[in-house]
Amino acid sequence: MSAVDTLLEGEKRTLEAAKALLHDGTSESCAEAFADLTRQYGRLLRHVRHLIRVGDRMQEELNNLNDRLQRSEVKYRSLFENVSEGIFIAQLDGRFLDVNPALARIVGHQTPAEFLRAHQEDFWWPFIDEDEHKRLFGALAAHGQVAHLHLRLRRWNGEALWVEVNAHASLDPHHAVATVEGVLSDITERTRILEELRHLATVDGLTGLFNRRHFMELCERELLQARRYRLEVALLMLDADLFKTVNDTYGHDVGDEVLRVIARLCQRQMREADIIGRLGGEEFAVLLPQTGLEAALGAAERLRHAIAQTSLPLADGRMLRFTVSIGVSAGAAHTVSLPDLLKLADRALYTAKNRGRNQVVSHRDIVQDQPASTSDSTD
Repeated sequence: MSAVDTLLEGEKRTLEAAKALLHDGTSESCAEAFADLTRQYGRLLRHVRHLIRVGDRMQEELNNLNDRLQRSEVKYRSLFENVSEGIFIAQLDGRFLDVNPALARIVGHQTPAEFLRAHQEDFWWPFIDEDEHKRLFGALAAHGQVAHLHLRLRRWNGEALWVEVNAHASLDPHHAVATVEGVLSDITERTRILEELRHLATVDGLTGLFNRRHFMELCERELLQARRYRLEVALLMLDADLFKTVNDTYGHDVGDEVLRVIARLCQRQMREADIIGRLGGEEFAVLLPQTGLEAALGAAERLRHAIAQTSLPLADGRMLRFTVSIGVSAGAAHTVSLPDLLKLADRALYTAKNRGRNQVVSHRDIVQDQPASTSDSTD
């Protein structure tokens, strides 16, 4: 029983006692009873006034709370509808329940309603495939949240894009189901720029081959694996013959085109697993994994012949022919290092130059008393 009920019950008993005294007709007893009743009603009045004040304060606080909730809802709705990042609410199975206008625009729709209709027609959309869909919602199911997850999505017109997602899953207390709330940013342009920077850092700008630094990194990685399985490796080092004469006679534009043609022929003649790089100037190198010396000599000869049979048309109608000299080294990966292979191939290349150019020489053919570098030779 509440305090108010207790108070009213006491007043009820006082009234009943007063009625009984009136019925008995004892004036002195009646006066005393009504005096007590007056005191009881005075106390009741004070309690009622206090309860009314408490009720008024509670109602005021409730009104203020409703006002704050309404302002928060307006603020949330404004953020939801006006931020540039995409915001979504979804079920843990991957079904989108609501998205903001920014997310709809990111994937090529004008309104959230258009997005949700398209999603209803194709459950996996806007993910580029089922695997990307599972990457997000599978991680959420397993860990409850994801941070800075990069995913590929598909715009409504079929164009692919990259996004970064931050999301968490929580249990809806009203429906006892897990829902996902997340923020999604379009990082397609950022990814493209990073890819360009990565390309510039690893690829030679003139020929499109790996630059010297990245070529060395890839070769060291390949040799590490070859050593583990005790495999053979081979290395070709080739240099354009009389390249300074080409530059001096026809100009650097023609010289650059000669280098590009040599690079294309290397890519065409070598295997997909072979690593091709431009070491600098007119010098190139190729690492051939799982290749012994005889097979490497055969590959080098085919490359030399293909280059020798190629002609470059000049502006005056003439055809420019050019050749390369190639040095070859090989060995078991667990017995040689990359510097060893480069040094042996370099010495073999020097020998090929001294023997008249446009030929292939292996490190086994090196004359023991000759210099160990091509730097003193003519091109």
